[in-house]
Parts: sequence; C-alpha cells; structure tokens
Amino acid sequence: MTKLCEFTAAAVMFFSSLTVAAESPTANPMRSEQIQKLLSPDVPRVLCLDENFATGGQPTGDAYAKAAASGFSSVLSLRTATEGIDLLRERAQVESKKMRYFNIPVNSSSPRAEQADEFLRIARDKANHPMLVNCATANRVGAFMMILRVVEQGWNEEKALEEAIKIGLRGEELKKFAKDYIASQKLKR
Repeated sequence: MTKLCEFTAAAVMFFSSLTVAAESPTANPMRSEQIQKLLSPDVPRVLCLDENFATGGQPTGDAYAKAAASGFSSVLSLRTATEGIDLLRERAQVESKKMRYFNIPVNSSSPRAEQADEFLRIARDKANHPMLVNCATANRVGAFMMILRVVEQGWNEEKALEEAIKIGLRGEELKKFAKDYIASQKLKR
C-alpha cells in the first residue's frame, strides 16, 4: 500500500508540474528566469522579456519542445531561406509541438517597412502569445522588438534601443531602419 501511495503522490506532483508549465512563461520573474535557463542551451542569447515575448538566436536541439512545454503559443523567425536553414523543416518541428509558426524573411542589410508592418500584426495578436522571436543571432530581433516597443507599447526610443542592444541588435543598418520606421509611424499619427 505504501508503494501505491508513493506512486500516487509522484503522479500528482508530475501532473501538477505539467499544469504549471502550461501557464504563461513569464507571469512572474522567477518563472521567467527558469524558462530562460531551460532554453539557454538551445537558444543562443535567449531573453525572456515579459509574459508575451522571449527572444534569441536560432533555436537548436530541444528548444521547440521546451518552449511548448513552457506554454509558448508561437515561434516567429526572421530568417531567410538563403541562410542555410530549412524553413519547411523548422515549421514542421514547431507545428508538431502544437505551436504556430511564422516566418518573415528579413535581409539584415535591406529590411522593408512592410516586414515591420507584418511583424507588428503578428506580435499584436494575443493568440500568438507567448511568442519566441528569433533570427540567426538576435540582431534582427532586436530591431523589430525596438519597433514594437515604441510603436505599439509607447516606450521611449532610448529605452527601447537599450533593450534592443541587450537582445542582440548591433547592425547600423538595422538601427537606422528601426529609427526610420518609428519616425514614419509618428508622422502617421
């Protein structure tokens, strides 16, 4: 009988942990840190920014399984097919884990305003949250998150740039693109 009680207690603890894993990944700072630590071996430069977004470089290994188990709803990649990645395989991996997959193929040296528009459309849809946003090194991710923070969330540009650099933004073309896009959106208001 004691073995049955031990087994039942272990099963209850296991299923309780699954319920916790299905919650929003960054509903509290401790949870955010745990997810960041969990994903770090498989997602270079991973940062859990808030309850809606985690960012990083190209996921490998068990990243998608870990993200799904942590409650993520979608993955948004900014990589192009010419970067040596099989986007169809990546889509299949993500979707096999019951998450949505989005790809906006952004060339670092020539990002386009319509790509930022599409990024904002996808990022603003709460059904896609929490979302893992990635590219090869998080350079493009930093620029597009900067745009989101200022245009959609009302952050000041300086604070958004500081976070973007922390995410991985380093390319001058992308910094200029983000600033120009933000300025164009301010003119439309």
